[in-house]
Amino acid sequence: MLVLTLSIGLLLTAAAYLAQPSLVAPLDALAAHGEPSDAPSASAVADPTQSSSVTPSATPSATPTRAAPTRSASPTPDPVALVGDRQKALERLAAKARAFTDQRPERPQRPEPPARPARPVASFTIANFNVQGASHRGNVEQRTRNARDLLIRYDVGVAAFQEFARTQRVAFDRVAGGTYAAYPGTLGRSLDAENSIVWRTDTFDLVKGETRPYPYFRGAIRNMPRVLLRHKETGAEFWVTSYHNPATCCGYGDATGYRTRAVSEQARDANALVARTKTPLIVAGDMNDRATYFCGMASRAPMHSADGSTYDGGCRMAGHAWIDWILGTKEVAFSGYQRDRSGFVRATSDHPIVVAQVRVTGKPGDAANAVGVAP
Repeated sequence: MLVLTLSIGLLLTAAAYLAQPSLVAPLDALAAHGEPSDAPSASAVADPTQSSSVTPSATPSATPTRAAPTRSASPTPDPVALVGDRQKALERLAAKARAFTDQRPERPQRPEPPARPARPVASFTIANFNVQGASHRGNVEQRTRNARDLLIRYDVGVAAFQEFARTQRVAFDRVAGGTYAAYPGTLGRSLDAENSIVWRTDTFDLVKGETRPYPYFRGAIRNMPRVLLRHKETGAEFWVTSYHNPATCCGYGDATGYRTRAVSEQARDANALVARTKTPLIVAGDMNDRATYFCGMASRAPMHSADGSTYDGGCRMAGHAWIDWILGTKEVAFSGYQRDRSGFVRATSDHPIVVAQVRVTGKPGDAANAVGVAP
């Protein structure tokens, strides 16, 4: 600030210096009267009609007259040269002002706002498969191998299993444990773990696993799982569930009311989870209802289905809806939906395997969690 003040003062001084009237007046005089002349004035030229003779004095002076000494006139300053000198002085002042100005420290530039962290996108195949429990059908070992082979055939990264009985969980660990992990799997209580989520261990990490209580047959509570998975390559995180709402069958009476209650509580939990974690959610399971389930769920929690069903103030159902569902929040995009009812699948379960391609857009900052990214 001090240097800037000195620079401005020098410039003002130079401007005042140049504006002095003594510099301008000589030039104005030159413009008005022209250049000075060396020719004699007109009065000094002799009139030709007058005599040029001089009559001598009658009587000469007795003493000679001494001429008065004459003083030489002081030289008149050249106004053009004077203006030139002043102009040079002005230029020197201006140069000093520029030198002071150039010495001012540069104002530090405001740093650019940091770029918003990228939102990573994870792409993989998801499946829902009710593997038909061992209490309903035997041949556990072979059917478990079939289930594993179906996951590999479709290159499934994440799957939700229902009716995954303990003997089936043990067999799955034995035949697929090098490729897939499960939650709760063999670690959970027998009945609660019949709903489990499996994922490829070379593609995903388990961040968190937990269960939520929902009504099942005759209102008995089952703790059903949801897991937070992290895609290793991109760092994208998302939640996945495996739900099984009670069917009206098997001597347990009409379960319509229990299904309605379960859907209401699952929608409530979905909204609370997304609001709290700001993380994408995939809801998968055997819901034992078609349009009734989807419209009841999507009207309470903003989700869409892998089969193309949507809700926007009203249900828009895709054709040939089924009771096994895969839903996602807005950050989840589905494609390539299919239900496989082939003979190989029928030899494995009484349900089709439902598969879809999925693209999950993670939260800003998730990319920092990708494998290989420095902390």
